[in-house]
Amino acid sequence: MIPSVETMIEQYVDTWNASSLEAYKAGFAACWAPEATYTDPGHALIQGVDGIADLALHSWNQLPGRKFNILKRPVFHHNSGKYYWTVALPEGPRQGLDYFEFNDQFQITRLVSFF
Repeated sequence: MIPSVETMIEQYVDTWNASSLEAYKAGFAACWAPEATYTDPGHALIQGVDGIADLALHSWNQLPGRKFNILKRPVFHHNSGKYYWTVALPEGPRQGLDYFEFNDQFQITRLVSFF
């Protein structure tokens, strides 16, 4: 079980740095609620652990070696929050912001990514 919001977000971001579908599924299963949803500028709705794992693998296949890091620690209240991240890409770093909602077990239930 994840003990805190900070650990939940660390698990989520670290999982994006894996490189296999099995690693994505295992990592996201720890911090992602079964019914969780994800949206970003390029995807209207991704749902569940399998959906986010498939998206991460697709991202890895398009940009092998990319590396995500937390840029600013999460701030949160009442089961919602935000944090800033960066990703190292061949053309240079890129920054983004994720808004998230979570349950009492510190699992993400909704994440909206801006980049």
